[in-house]
Amino acid sequence: MKRGKIAIIGSGPAGMHSALLLARQGFSVEIFEREKQLGGMPRYFLPKFRFTRKGIEEKEKKLNELGVKIHLGKEIGEAMPLQGIAEKFDFVILACGEWKARKLGILGESLKGIAQWDSFLRQYNEGRAGKMQGKRAIVIGGGDTAVDCARAAKKLGAEAVIAYRRSREGMPAESREIAAAESEKIKFIFHLSPAKFTGKGKLEAIEFEKTQGQGREMKMTGIKEEVQADIAVIAAGQMLDQKIFGGSKFKSLDGLPENVFIAGDIAGREKRIAAAVRSAAEAVEKIRQITDN
Repeated sequence: MKRGKIAIIGSGPAGMHSALLLARQGFSVEIFEREKQLGGMPRYFLPKFRFTRKGIEEKEKKLNELGVKIHLGKEIGEAMPLQGIAEKFDFVILACGEWKARKLGILGESLKGIAQWDSFLRQYNEGRAGKMQGKRAIVIGGGDTAVDCARAAKKLGAEAVIAYRRSREGMPAESREIAAAESEKIKFIFHLSPAKFTGKGKLEAIEFEKTQGQGREMKMTGIKEEVQADIAVIAAGQMLDQKIFGGSKFKSLDGLPENVFIAGDIAGREKRIAAAVRSAAEAVEKIRQITDN
């Protein structure tokens, strides 16, 4: 006899890990994934030169062996409200990730030649990004995603440059990823905060404001610097797509029903696979404690 019905929204590291743990503990588990394949953000956005899909395929095989029901192409929102899922299942683990790219909100952001990290990396992984031979690509950001974008642009033939608003010590990217980029002759420029994009119909340059400070400290100086660019990739962060609350009474994570738990990127500031897996285990443990009492 199954211990209870659980819905898992999303099939990234947190979703797949929680599904495996719960299925092994005797729960009836169903996964709802918006895409056509399991794997979440790592499958679609982590470049293949640093992340193999083999682990995802192995986990998918185990999920099938454990009898986990998988629904692909099912986006939670207006057509399939989260509230309805929460009412139908005993528990829900919301592990949908932060798929929405954060815009800079500065002048010229809609110019041709400017892309967000999500569309750029997805096109790169699917072989649709196109060659960048002879182009200068400026990646704006300082995290692992920014480094991924710069390395991908370099492999497409561009002169790749990472522009970050703080110091090198303040970069959230892992040191090994920075070292990999440096070994590939990717240039880093620091203490530059984007102010506006310029160009006649297409991107020609980026105007930055110089900053000062060490580590995570940052102070604007008012001094402007223009950097020539043919292509810009914005990797300035990610956030939860609010469309997931469509059709539900609650409109934020703070208003979730008591039987809905969060895991993965939406559960904390550390946007890494290991952190997502830890948060999944924590969510599963909370459910186990409730059902055992």
